[in-house]
Parts: sequence; C-alpha cells; structure tokens
Amino acid sequence: MELALCAPIVALLAMGAAAAAQVADARAGLDAATQAAAAAAARAPDPSSARVEAQAQFDEVVAAYPLNGCTLRLDLGTFGRNGAVHAASSGSLDLAWASLLPFPTQLDLEARAAAHLEPYRTRASAP
Repeated sequence: MELALCAPIVALLAMGAAAAAQVADARAGLDAATQAAAAAAARAPDPSSARVEAQAQFDEVVAAYPLNGCTLRLDLGTFGRNGAVHAASSGSLDLAWASLLPFPTQLDLEARAAAHLEPYRTRASAP
C-alpha cells in the first residue's frame, strides 16, 4: 500500500532532478561555448578571422551539449589595443521528455562573455 502511494512521488522527484541536471548542464555548456568563442576572437589577428574563429570554436563546444538552435553574436568594437570582444549567445533546451512535470517543454537560455584583446595581436606591423 505504501509503495503504491510513494512510487509516483519518488518517480516525479527523480524526473525533476534529472531535468534540473540537464538544465544545469546545458546552461554550463552555453556559457563555456560563449566564453570559448570570445577567447578565440580575442586571439585572432584581425576582425574577419576573429569572427570565423569564434564561430568555429562556438560550434565545436556547443555540439557536445543538448542544445538546439544556438546562435552567437559578437561585438568586436574597434578591435584595437586594449579593446575587448563581447559575445552573446542563445539556445534552447528541449524538455518534452519531462512533460509530466510543471516545467515548460522548451527552455530558452542565454549567455554572455567578454575577453580582452591580446596586445601582441593588435600591434601595427613594422614598415
């Protein structure tokens, strides 16, 4: 009798814990991908390669996480000495498998990161 009463509650608690862990994992993944993209852009020698390298790094890191529709936005500023690269990203997490819980079936996540440009990458070349 007690098992019949407790089993559904324990199952819902276990599903809730698994959903919370998946949300935390996806959030950490989006944060890591955004930070990696900002760092890759900051190490690039020029703005055009900064965008390419940042997007490649972002795509590589975010592929390891359960995220859908991820986008990266970069603000390179003037890309000069003592500058910074600002990155913002967004993605969604599908939680349809936990539809018995009072969670939305899709959760939208956002992340932001900044990285200072490396000074030796932004020096003017010698004539």
